[in-house]
Amino acid sequence: MPSSNYSETLVNDKLRKLVKPISDTVSGGEYSEQLLPYIESFRTKSELYDNLEELRAGNKVPDSKDLTTTNIEIKDETINSFDREVHIQTITPENASLKRVLIYFHGGSFYGGHIQDAQNLLKLVAEKSNLTIINVDYGLAPESPFPSAILDGVAVSIYAKKVLNFEELILGGDSAGGNISLGVNEMLHQFGYKLTVGSIVLYPVVTLADDDTSKYWDLKQYPIREDQKKIRDNYLAVFQQLNGIMREYYLRNDENSIHGLVSPLYSDSTFKKPTTLVVSGEFDFFRLQDEAFAEMLARNGSNVTYIQYNGMAHAYAPMVGILPQADDTADEMAKFIGKL
Repeated sequence: MPSSNYSETLVNDKLRKLVKPISDTVSGGEYSEQLLPYIESFRTKSELYDNLEELRAGNKVPDSKDLTTTNIEIKDETINSFDREVHIQTITPENASLKRVLIYFHGGSFYGGHIQDAQNLLKLVAEKSNLTIINVDYGLAPESPFPSAILDGVAVSIYAKKVLNFEELILGGDSAGGNISLGVNEMLHQFGYKLTVGSIVLYPVVTLADDDTSKYWDLKQYPIREDQKKIRDNYLAVFQQLNGIMREYYLRNDENSIHGLVSPLYSDSTFKKPTTLVVSGEFDFFRLQDEAFAEMLARNGSNVTYIQYNGMAHAYAPMVGILPQADDTADEMAKFIGKL
């Protein structure tokens, strides 16, 4: 389990980063022992081929367990809202709040992933926070390119308010889903809906415009023990290929890649963003852009909590019951919700 004796790093005068060590005996600088079996394949250099079927198959969450101990109701349905049909999965714990709801968007590089991937994580968060969670099965690229997923999220948000009668929304997601949730918040504000009281983004994609910006891909910012360097280096090479592929699938109509709905890091909106939880891993190659995003929010006056889990790579959070850091992330999400 990550040590409770986390450290605080001052990023700037506006933002502190909470760094959770791998354990009481290992601070960081290496992949965790529990994660390592899932990334051992990166010891060998490999190419990522642009084959949509294979890419989607490779997006499956390796493993997770249901850690809940109380009755959690799961309801799947297709809703009609905002002139759109969207499939959702509603996760309702016992004694759920009738005032607030978390609307969540799974990860998967915009072209893959499934609501089942995050289900065990979200059930655990729902149980710990007594909050209903709507898990959104948004349309995937390239069949549903930008801004389709964001519009699906807007439709679900309006449905949650007008049909389900929730007064306040918390928007969240992991990886590409984090990007989508930020876009939904932006668009809701532009449409005049002031519903969002919180934002939870786990290692979000916050820029699709910086493939060649070295400060966001600086390997020197990921020091690691010698015997794991090949894993890190090969993982980065594949990750950068994936970044380009997902952008090509998601942006199909020559969109401006630095527009705020595409790359929230470059949002020029002046409205104050909701209280936000940003979570990343020590060896997540989106960590540098996520840190820049958290800094930007803090500079603009938003209340930001930024947590880094040492020993973790990208997309670890759904692996509850397998990775202690995933379990702890559920705890932090629930604590964040409780403080809103």
